[in-house]
Amino acid sequence: MRKLFILLLFIGYSARNVAQTQVEVLSTKQFQSHQRLFLAPLEGWVFKAGPIENGADPNLGVADWEKMNPTQLTTELEDENGRIEGWFRINIKLDESFKDIPLYLSRGLWAATDVYLDGQLIHSFGDTGDPYQAFNPILEYPVPVNLEVGKEHLLAIHFVDYESTFTQREIRLKPENLQPFLNLTGPDYITWVDRDYKHTHIYVTLCLGVSFLLFFLYWFLVYLNPDQTLFRIIAWYTTVVLIGAVVFFGNTFFEISYGLEKIRFVLFITFQAIMTLFGLFILEWVLTEKISKLSWAVLVMLLLMNIPAHIFSISQPFAIAFVLMLFHFGRKLYAHRNEIKGAKWTIIAAVVVPTVAIIIQIILHKYSLDLYNEYDKLILSFHVFSPPLFYLAYISVRFKETLSAVRVESQKLLEVTEEKRELLANQNLLLEAQVNERTKELKSSLENLKSTQAQLIQSEKMASLGELTAGIAHEIQNPLNFVNNFSEVSGELVDEMNEELEKGDIEEAKAIGKDLKENLSKIKHHGRRADTIVKGMLEHSRANKGEQTLTDINALADEYLRLSYHGLRAKDKSFNADFKLDLDPDLPKVNVVASDIGRVLLNLINNAFYAVDEKAKSTSQEEYKPEVIVKSTRTKSPSGDLGVEIFVQDNGNGIPEHIKEKIFQPFFTTKPTGSGTGLGLSLSYDIVKAHGGNLNVNSEPSVGTEFKISLPTKIVQN
Repeated sequence: MRKLFILLLFIGYSARNVAQTQVEVLSTKQFQSHQRLFLAPLEGWVFKAGPIENGADPNLGVADWEKMNPTQLTTELEDENGRIEGWFRINIKLDESFKDIPLYLSRGLWAATDVYLDGQLIHSFGDTGDPYQAFNPILEYPVPVNLEVGKEHLLAIHFVDYESTFTQREIRLKPENLQPFLNLTGPDYITWVDRDYKHTHIYVTLCLGVSFLLFFLYWFLVYLNPDQTLFRIIAWYTTVVLIGAVVFFGNTFFEISYGLEKIRFVLFITFQAIMTLFGLFILEWVLTEKISKLSWAVLVMLLLMNIPAHIFSISQPFAIAFVLMLFHFGRKLYAHRNEIKGAKWTIIAAVVVPTVAIIIQIILHKYSLDLYNEYDKLILSFHVFSPPLFYLAYISVRFKETLSAVRVESQKLLEVTEEKRELLANQNLLLEAQVNERTKELKSSLENLKSTQAQLIQSEKMASLGELTAGIAHEIQNPLNFVNNFSEVSGELVDEMNEELEKGDIEEAKAIGKDLKENLSKIKHHGRRADTIVKGMLEHSRANKGEQTLTDINALADEYLRLSYHGLRAKDKSFNADFKLDLDPDLPKVNVVASDIGRVLLNLINNAFYAVDEKAKSTSQEEYKPEVIVKSTRTKSPSGDLGVEIFVQDNGNGIPEHIKEKIFQPFFTTKPTGSGTGLGLSLSYDIVKAHGGNLNVNSEPSVGTEFKISLPTKIVQN
């Protein structure tokens, strides 16, 4: 008895091992289109429903597993939540025909799947855990798999899916639709995916681009022709087409979630039906210039039947509604067959072509998935943008007819216009003469304006020259006074020396000669000082030619501050003000036109002295001390280049805020009539700008004003 029991155990164990070791030999002859080998229909699969711990373990016994391949999945396996879970296992071996062929795994279904090879997880399509995440198979590349030729491999699949009203209903499909559950592919499949990826994006880009352009075009036509009802209907059709194109191809440019895909699918089938019916509405409007209530009823019925057909897989009502729709509009087409001429044939084509495209798409999906996957995007693209293009052709022909009518009317108008042309020609001659006369007057006024402007600018220059000359005269007068005084004293010393020589007092004569020599030295010193002043002005005169030279800004500021002060003192003996220099001793020389920058400094300093003098006249001397300060400093740019800034400050009345923006405008002045041309600051601003710099003002009423000259680093030279 004991031996019999051991024998039975041995037989059971052997039977279980036999079930585990059945091997499915694969050959390249099993490759189908695009080098795909569908693993799902193979007979060597075993299956067990529910979660199984270590379901991919090669040593796991499978005696209690049922023999079933993935194409035999049914909704009977789902639990109360619609979840279907289970494990598939199969032993496979590659024959020699697979030698040197790289292999990959691909899937064409949304269900989440974990793939194990010889007990090791090699890839997860989606997520079978919690939370569950479906796998989006659209335009996905296969994953590489390492299978050795001639070696037995255990392939285990952990499969999870949810079957509900609004899922993709994959388990409810026919077995042939479940074939892409898991595929073994070769390099040709990757090439096909590349090509499909490229073609898909070409079709999608073309559809979206054409749909948007036609949407814009037709609504623009509605805007230009608001009384054309047909344009409005077609415009609404292109709106539906544009939205439909986005819905149809919304899953091709980026990967969307399972929930969004379900929503997209519902919108897809809805807009596909609406687009078809809209085309039929346009056909009815062209034939009868109205849309009947029966047509609206057909629209509502088709939309209602569309939902159970594509969501609940109840397709018979939809098929009946679709046939009734074709019959209804076919009857209308037959009733108005004699009216179909010229452009109306394009409307017929706009309805027939996409309808045929849909029928072809449905037939391919039902009877040839390979052809459906190959030409799906092309057919769908043709269905999307062919009707608007036919409608565009219709409108083009209608416009041609309209243009012909307009051409006839235009000819009549030309005949009337010809009679008036002679009168218009005479009026043109008269108008031309008036324009020429007015042009001469404007030209003369412009020349007078330019002449006046040039005179004002010259006046401003002469005024500056006068002030400068007064200062120069004062500067030269001092050394000349010394020369005259020492010359007069020297003449007296010569007379005394002669008297002493006549007396014979040689020592006294020598002493007088010594004093005379000292006087001559002082005369020479003051003569050289006058010569220096004159040479300086001659240098400024030569620089006035516009040549830039390396200039000591500190020396220039010192010189023009003193010239301005002495010039104003020469004109008005009562004028008095303090002035200070605060100059940076390390200021680099600047490559500028010295006379131009000097003119700017002179103008700013003159204005500063004028401001403090005006305030001094209205304020007691105990309360107010007029003062003008000229400062210089060097600046450094972020790149390390040196620049210079010159400040002219006064403690006058300041500039009111409301006129600060106007002070650099030509001919604007706050001085009394006859005291200024209003061009000083304008010319100064232009000169500084011509040197690539900036002239800015900062003023506070009753406190004072500061003008800042900034010269850019690019013109600075050490």
